[in-house]
Amino acid sequence: MLQTRGFAAAVLDALTSHICVVDKNGKIIAVNQAWRNFRAANSLPPYRSDVGEDYLKVCQNAEGPGSQEAEGFAFGMQSVLVGDAQLFQMEYPCHSPTSFRWFLGRVTPLDVEQGGAVISHENITARKELEIDLARFAATDTLTGLPNRRYFLEFANKEIAHKRRFGTPASVMMIDLDHFKAVNDTFGHAIGDTVLRSISRACAETIRQIDLFARFGGEEFVALISGATLEDALIVAEKLRSRVLETLIPNGESSIGLTASIGVTEISFDDADIGVALGRADAALYAAKHAGRNCVKAF
Repeated sequence: MLQTRGFAAAVLDALTSHICVVDKNGKIIAVNQAWRNFRAANSLPPYRSDVGEDYLKVCQNAEGPGSQEAEGFAFGMQSVLVGDAQLFQMEYPCHSPTSFRWFLGRVTPLDVEQGGAVISHENITARKELEIDLARFAATDTLTGLPNRRYFLEFANKEIAHKRRFGTPASVMMIDLDHFKAVNDTFGHAIGDTVLRSISRACAETIRQIDLFARFGGEEFVALISGATLEDALIVAEKLRSRVLETLIPNGESSIGLTASIGVTEISFDDADIGVALGRADAALYAAKHAGRNCVKAF
């Protein structure tokens, strides 16, 4: 008969996922070769245990990096063992000093009278890295490397929700490079792209790391200044205007310089979304353009 203990062990050992079998109390009664290999290659953290160890308790009592994920896995494991769930799974990081790794852990009940569960941990690092790269690509302006319009709108709407909850101030500004079309028309789009990248980098370096500077489209940029009243934001806007003015981009024996017009407004508690605040900032930007450009106006 093929249904022998030796055959079952051979099947488990042939699987690449790290697999263990636990009894109804969470005690390990069998592991496969992939599980043993992982345990041997990774002295820490101790989330892969040997036969006879209480795996449920190991996860519940985990300390240090990854302990929160281990506790969450223990909760899910217990829910399957007591019959409250027919499947539990979670993705979690399991990084080492030399590499970043992610795993998908699954717990499924054993359909036998004595109970228990089969636990597997599958390495999904390649998929997670692809997801992270795709998410980064979706949130990044490919020319400047800045956050893009989509990311800015999502982030800023969260800032509005934060303002409603805690009452902390925040301001938004729109920045437009004056007469940028003339750069493209005179020097070509390749030089225009270089100018955009240089000014983007200079402006991003001017604001704090907790703030957000993004490309909104074309030669237009936006900035979200956290914890800033309108007066605070006007100071930041003036710094950005000066930084743009001071940024000269070499072009042969000469250099290209631009100015910026900036419109600023404070986010209101009553703003339904960031689009409302951006509308006010855009009106202020329009006023700056009509005031002669290279200046800052507040709504």
